[in-house]
Amino acid sequence: MNAPIQWPKAVNEIPKAIFTDAALYEREIETIFHGAQWHALAHRAEIANRGDFKTMLLGRMPVIVANGEDGKIRVFFNSCTHRGNQVETASCGNRKAFECPYHRWMFRTSGELAGCPGTEEFSPGFDKKNYGLRELRTAEYCGLIFATANAQTPTLETWMGDVAKTLAGALGGDGRLKLLGYQKVRYASNWKAYSDNDG
Repeated sequence: MNAPIQWPKAVNEIPKAIFTDAALYEREIETIFHGAQWHALAHRAEIANRGDFKTMLLGRMPVIVANGEDGKIRVFFNSCTHRGNQVETASCGNRKAFECPYHRWMFRTSGELAGCPGTEEFSPGFDKKNYGLRELRTAEYCGLIFATANAQTPTLETWMGDVAKTLAGALGGDGRLKLLGYQKVRYASNWKAYSDNDG
């Protein structure tokens, strides 16, 4: 077991170990990314049209943020309910359906399993209704789409508390923003190193 991290007495000093300690990182994955927290994953402007989607990692979990054919925005685990393969490989785009490249299971943008080949050979109890993409709890505030993988997370309003007004101000008051484009950079680093420097 690793020795506990020693915090300096000065409040403006951070021990370097918090960026490199593997055990601490695993605890963070469990308590922050898989824990009872909300995570901002997208803005409505990024997926403005029905069928628009974007993919990303929530901690280590691949997810899809999709604007469904019904106009509702949902967040799904990007994992086929058949064999767990990644369903969508593109970082963003527009789809009428998501097709798993492994066995060609097809999912609607609202998550339901639309079809899969070879159903005549499946067990008699197979029901497509039981094999839709697994949906995360999702909420929206000023156009920001939040998701949580934890059933114990309080409502988004409760979780944000007084920060909500500040966030609304940063988003122009009502969140009606327009996406001009992306500038993407990949960092092979601990998530805190990114937040500390570019957050």
